[in-house]
Amino acid sequence: MNKTNESSPLNIHQRLLEVMNVVTYIQKEKKQGMNYSIVSHDKVTAKVRPALIGAGITYYPVHITATQEGNRSQCIMVTRFTNADDPTDFIDVHSFGQGIDTQDKGPGKAQSYAVKYALLKVLGLETGDDPDLDQQVEYSSPLLIVLKEFEQGISKAKDTIELDDLREEYADHLAVAATTHPALVASVKQKWSAKTRGLDAAKGTFSGPVTK
Repeated sequence: MNKTNESSPLNIHQRLLEVMNVVTYIQKEKKQGMNYSIVSHDKVTAKVRPALIGAGITYYPVHITATQEGNRSQCIMVTRFTNADDPTDFIDVHSFGQGIDTQDKGPGKAQSYAVKYALLKVLGLETGDDPDLDQQVEYSSPLLIVLKEFEQGISKAKDTIELDDLREEYADHLAVAATTHPALVASVKQKWSAKTRGLDAAKGTFSGPVTK
C-alpha cells in the first residue's frame, strides 16, 4: 500500500499527483501517410500505465453513451480512476471520442479516443513534437537526475556485487525520493530486482528485492 506514513494512506488525488510528478510530457508521433503529428492511445497507455500501477491506481469505463452515423462512431465515456487500496475512493472523468471506419472498428476507435483523452486530462499531460523533452522531462530535478543515474548503473552492472554496492550507494537518495516520487522509485527498484534475478539465475542464487 502506498502511504505518506504508517497511519495515513494516500487518497486518489495524492496518488494521481504522484503520477503527474513522474509523467509530465508525451511526444507526438507522425504516422505513415499523415501530414501531421498525433499522440496515439497506445503511446499514452504505454507511457502512463507503469506510473499508475506504481501509484496503486486502476481505471476503467463505468458509463458509455454511443451513437452511429454512417461510418462515424461517437461516444461519451465516463472513466473511473480508483484507489486500488480503497475502491470507494475514486474520481470520474468525462471525455468524448469518435472513430471513422468503413468496417467494424469505429466503435473501438471511438472508445480508445475517449480513454486517451481521459488519461491526458486527468493527469494534465502536455503533448508536443520535441524529442529532447520527451527524453528528459521525467528527470528534470536534481533528485530525479540521481535516480536516472541509479537506473543507468543498474543496466551497466556486470554482477550482483556491483548491484549491491549500487544499492548501498543510492539508498539515502531512494529513501528521500520515495516520499515525493514513490511510483518512480518503485519502478527503478523493480529494474534492480529484475537485473539481480537475471544475474543470480546464471549462478543459481537470488539475493532478493530492493528493500531500502
